Amino acid sequence: MISKVFVAYILIALGAVPTLANASPSADTEVPGITHPTNATTAPNAARPATSSTNSTSENAPATAGHSPGQVTKNNSTSAAPDQLFPTTTCFSKHKSHGVKSHHCDKALDKIAFAANQTLDKFSGLIFANYKTCNVHIHKPTNATLKKIELSLMIHNLTAACHSVGGLLAKSKFDMQIERGTKENVYEVDKPICKKEKCPLTQSDCLSAFYQLPTNANGVLITGKGKKHFARVTSGNCTITASTTDLSAFTIPRQFIVPAMKKLINECDEHPGKIYLTGGTKGYNGDIWLSARAANKDLCN
Repeated sequence: MISKVFVAYILIALGAVPTLANASPSADTEVPGITHPTNATTAPNAARPATSSTNSTSENAPATAGHSPGQVTKNNSTSAAPDQLFPTTTCFSKHKSHGVKSHHCDKALDKIAFAANQTLDKFSGLIFANYKTCNVHIHKPTNATLKKIELSLMIHNLTAACHSVGGLLAKSKFDMQIERGTKENVYEVDKPICKKEKCPLTQSDCLSAFYQLPTNANGVLITGKGKKHFARVTSGNCTITASTTDLSAFTIPRQFIVPAMKKLINECDEHPGKIYLTGGTKGYNGDIWLSARAANKDLCN
């Protein structure tokens, strides 16, 4: 796994049709998925874009706490449907995204980890990669897969239709989004991202919540609500969330993420925050994030 990863706040509403969405860096939605940090660095050779959540048929309807992706130009008059035979392409406006270089998108595809037969793994629902100016986001059913050559064709079609600005291509049950990679959608792993607001958070409450995150017999994080990719517990006024970025299951025992949890609450102290860890997911391209926030946000200032 690489040391730095790209990410766009992802607000996932798992349904029949995949959706993708962008949120502002300061918005902590606490919805399982991925987030923008407020302080980020762009390292094109060690970056992974984050799952972004832009609706495939309505670019102006972002998920909760997400900012609108802005105005878009539609390249055809047909709307995406779950069983459609032909892809629907929606281009972003230059205000949202510009300067995307198509050959960078090809390089981003090469950074995705594939199975031996050059197909995507069947464990993840969100896959993302970055190279310099290009972020590539792929949203798919967790039990489905695509060949690398099919993804290459989707990238070619999307960058040709939405030259330099990127956009969204909805094809059957698969969505692909291409956007400009910027410092606003980059973060570093193992580096706490602390919000400015101050809340009555205590380390004892946060550690108590963390140690209550459910695990299986091997100590690996799980959840009892039918979702494999996140777990959340509140103790006192501290809510701790653990999630995988690719919507696949956890594979790492809780004990191995204790140092990251302690680093988060030590450095952020009374400020809500997040921290990202490399790997630890069943999917080939996923990472883990942990967050600490106030259970009662009305007490924050």
